[in-house]
Amino acid sequence: MALLINGRSLLRPVTGVERYAHMLVRVIAKEWPDTRVIIPGSVEKDPEVHGLEIVRVRGKGGHAWEQLLLPKAVGKGDLLLSPANTGPLRVRRQLVVVHDLAVIHHPEWFDRRFAKWYGFLLPRLTRRVAKVLTVSRYSALDLERTFDLPASRIGVVPPYAWSAPLRSGGDPGIGRPYCLFVGSRDPRKGIDRVLSWYESLTAPSFDLVLVGRKGVQFAAMEERAVAGVHSLDDVGDERLAALYANAIALLHPSRAEGFGLPVLEAMASGCPVIANDLPVSRELFGDAIRYVDFNKPNDLSIALEELRISTTRSALIEQGRQRVGSYAEADTIRALRSVLEPLLHS
Repeated sequence: MALLINGRSLLRPVTGVERYAHMLVRVIAKEWPDTRVIIPGSVEKDPEVHGLEIVRVRGKGGHAWEQLLLPKAVGKGDLLLSPANTGPLRVRRQLVVVHDLAVIHHPEWFDRRFAKWYGFLLPRLTRRVAKVLTVSRYSALDLERTFDLPASRIGVVPPYAWSAPLRSGGDPGIGRPYCLFVGSRDPRKGIDRVLSWYESLTAPSFDLVLVGRKGVQFAAMEERAVAGVHSLDDVGDERLAALYANAIALLHPSRAEGFGLPVLEAMASGCPVIANDLPVSRELFGDAIRYVDFNKPNDLSIALEELRISTTRSALIEQGRQRVGSYAEADTIRALRSVLEPLLHS
């Protein structure tokens, strides 16, 4: 009997889902060092797995590899962990991480074929596997209601701000004061609302930095060049840390989230957060966020003006740092152990 990791997501460009997958690998390498990571045989460069054994299974990857070839590497008593919203239907002794159900509730935000596949896969996969993991109680309740799953078959394993050093004082390389957005070019993330707001400003004294990349899984979005906007696709941890630490604020206009990892990372970096008012954000971060209605651009401008007051800014930063203390590595390990150990020994 062995713990195996479905390594398909470790080979993709990094968004929030992949950051979480890499975080789980880091934790598992410390706590369960005999774990093996399964990847497609055609991959030229091994992913970073922190000393875990890599097993190559022939094939080029993708959904076909995951559904047809990956199961051949899973022994009868093995337990497979699939950390990124998908996994093979044939493997019942499996933990699958489902971050949220945006693709189910809002298929229009996604590529049509992608939405159709996940609309077929997720209801069946979540009912077949040994246990479903997710990142917040909000997402767990959504899984229960949407797929009629018993609460006992869902475990919550929240992330922690693992991409240290998150308090970097390095130069982010922007040249002017700036507000920061971190997220995929995904209609759900609300980047259109931030761009429209920034374009409406007259001679702003700050720039807007967008960190994130397009994905083929998302519905097409209009892209336009806007003066003062810096668009960065791939940013390493060191520069991301510097971007958080030096920003006026993180703008988080998302229309839906399972967790909101950039919010946690910003708070860990001492960066105040201005965010859309979502129930999941209230659950996870409480009053450590300055909430605004991103459909009302003037509300965002007022919030930024408030942050110019040093006492207001300092108080919000301190509340954020206190919230970060609720999401420590030890908490993630404890939650993961509570769901892994019973299955590993059953």
